[in-house]
Amino acid sequence: MKQLFTKLSKDFVANQDIRDNSRALYLRILNQFAKWVVITGRNIKGLKRSDVIEYKSTLLREEKSENTIDSYLTVVRMFFEYCEAIGEHENIAAGIKIKHKRIGYRKSHLSIDEISSLYSVIGTETVSGKRDYALINLMLRSGIRCVEASRLRVCDVSMYDGKCSILIQRKGDNERTERLGLTNKAIQPVMDYISFRGVSDRSEYVFLTHCTTGEHPLTAKGISKIVTGYMKMAGVYSKQKTAHSLRHTAAVQAIMNKVPIKEVQLMLGHRRVETTEIYLKSIDEDLRLDNPAVRALDDAF
Repeated sequence: MKQLFTKLSKDFVANQDIRDNSRALYLRILNQFAKWVVITGRNIKGLKRSDVIEYKSTLLREEKSENTIDSYLTVVRMFFEYCEAIGEHENIAAGIKIKHKRIGYRKSHLSIDEISSLYSVIGTETVSGKRDYALINLMLRSGIRCVEASRLRVCDVSMYDGKCSILIQRKGDNERTERLGLTNKAIQPVMDYISFRGVSDRSEYVFLTHCTTGEHPLTAKGISKIVTGYMKMAGVYSKQKTAHSLRHTAAVQAIMNKVPIKEVQLMLGHRRVETTEIYLKSIDEDLRLDNPAVRALDDAF
């Protein structure tokens, strides 16, 4: 029975119009589900709706996040929908999901003081230090993701006639197609780093490893690790404040400085303005503490 489940899982994933890393994720999620079925002594072929509900309960007891559980159940639902379509199994997972899922962003933004603390722990005496300062400064001033920073090539960075920009390959895109205008403060540290390390070919990646084993392009995971390391040094790291918080910070600071939401959307590369509006929720706590409504009542009374 497990062999049949494995075959159906592979067939299901092969029929999804998704990227390779998403296919790998779907398979991992389905393998996790299959392990649970075997461990609990259930028969894969004879699974019922109550079994999927119990699986959800198990995930909740393990205290996985709502977003993780919702992702797991989404794939399981899609799998059984596929199985029903090809006549292999009843769709026993239809409609099973996390109820009352919180709407909002999972990461927090950095305050101005935290940004200053982060800058203060980055030394720029070495090539790695110059790279790290240029990287973190660019992410804070542009809102680009770790993966987008990892894809940047020297030829993508432009400073000409007082105009600065980078050519970005956005998350989910296969090519670098979006040019984003930036300021001199965002680009100059990148140019300083590139000049310091030297470039033999403008097709080289901007951010490289600098270690005894040689120089290689930094991966998104590598960039995240670097940023996290400095955040820990600065005392600003937490589960809610991670490398992705630099992007979040860029968005929130722009909004708090009265930049129209449409312009923030263009900076972040969101296809829908509703996605950008999620960042507005991040400033709710700051507004509650400052409480301009109460101050306005003082003036009114």
